[in-house]
Amino acid sequence: MAMTNYEIKKITINSELYPKILKEIGDPPHILYYVGKFPSTSLFPLAIVGSRQSDKYGEDVLTYLLTPEILDNTLIISGLARGIDTKAHLLARHTIAILGTGLDRASFYPPENWSLCQNIVANGGLIISEYAPGTKANFSHFPQRNRIIAGLSKAVLVVQAKKRSGALITARLALESGRDVWAVPGPIFNELSAGVNKLISQGATPITSSDDLKQCLTENS
Repeated sequence: MAMTNYEIKKITINSELYPKILKEIGDPPHILYYVGKFPSTSLFPLAIVGSRQSDKYGEDVLTYLLTPEILDNTLIISGLARGIDTKAHLLARHTIAILGTGLDRASFYPPENWSLCQNIVANGGLIISEYAPGTKANFSHFPQRNRIIAGLSKAVLVVQAKKRSGALITARLALESGRDVWAVPGPIFNELSAGVNKLISQGATPITSSDDLKQCLTENS
């Protein structure tokens, strides 16, 4: 069922609504298209990214880590992609989804998440894109989109990523913008663990419990 309040609006970098944290990155988008409400700045902005081919382990990890207390106080930022992004948005109580396409239904990708997109807006969340309505999915748009995910956050949590992964691009962009990178370790025989385990070996903070996550959120608030 189509929503009657799915109205695409536009702001520029000089607008009062434009997130101040996003202006800190090297190349912030000058125009943002959006649907929904900009969230409270009292929430901790945490990006959660990971594999589009996530398995039960990755999705169970998110359910385990994101306790009700954490969900109440955290703004979860992700890309509305398949896999980990989808699970993060489904669990979130406050969320922003950043797309790599236009926000209109004809351009929306992946198409199976259109109902989730509508639910996010209906529940007071926000959908953002730097791409004008009518802009279809293009491979080059998604790495570009990832800088906005990193830029809107204070920290990035990576859950499952192969050696080559868009989630690792987001982690690199986060580091370049002075954000913290946290990662959930995984079993060494699973290819979905290769990227996150490497991040940890390179200095990312390992997150192995909800207490770990709560401590990191508290220390960075």
